[in-house]
Amino acid sequence: MIKLFVFDLGNVILPFEHHQIAVKLHDASLIKDRFTPDDIFRYLFDYQKGFVNAYEEGLISSRDFFKKLKERYKLELEPEDFKEIWNDIFEEDAGVSEIILYLKEKGYPIFLLSNTNELHFSYVMERYPIIHHFDEWILSFEVGAKKPQEKIYDVIFERRSLERHEVLYIDDIPDYIRAAAGYGIPGIVFREAADIWKVIRENCV
Repeated sequence: MIKLFVFDLGNVILPFEHHQIAVKLHDASLIKDRFTPDDIFRYLFDYQKGFVNAYEEGLISSRDFFKKLKERYKLELEPEDFKEIWNDIFEEDAGVSEIILYLKEKGYPIFLLSNTNELHFSYVMERYPIIHHFDEWILSFEVGAKKPQEKIYDVIFERRSLERHEVLYIDDIPDYIRAAAGYGIPGIVFREAADIWKVIRENCV
């Protein structure tokens, strides 16, 4: 019996593509002949060592994050220009939004569990009303931990008194689903909205 649905944000509710950030930052650099967009992408988003990790764990402010990138790549950008490049990467999966609204109508609690950062989440809150239908937001930059660290998953049970097997966790990254399973939380790897509807039909209808 599923008593709580926990959704990832990026590439579940809001598909996105990071590489365009690197391309646009490269275009804005005064020393672009020294590196490629792929170099910027690796520096920012490498799974283990990417500079974004510290930002998404709340270890560096938005101001200092931009300042470091501006200095490193000699970016000819003002903060507002950077925000536009950094944030304008999302779109909404209408099929997943329909599921979220269905679950709310049926009275199921729904949580958001996301590796994200202050700039992205502020933008998402303004642009995508579906985010405001969630009962709780568990955000890496506020919690001080990123998936697949156990600490961020534990927050689910600090906020809602449930057995772990009563939760369904939905994420597009198999490693995060495997980590959750190791902490006793069942999940599904998201590919399309039909994957979630199948689970709902089997467990909730």
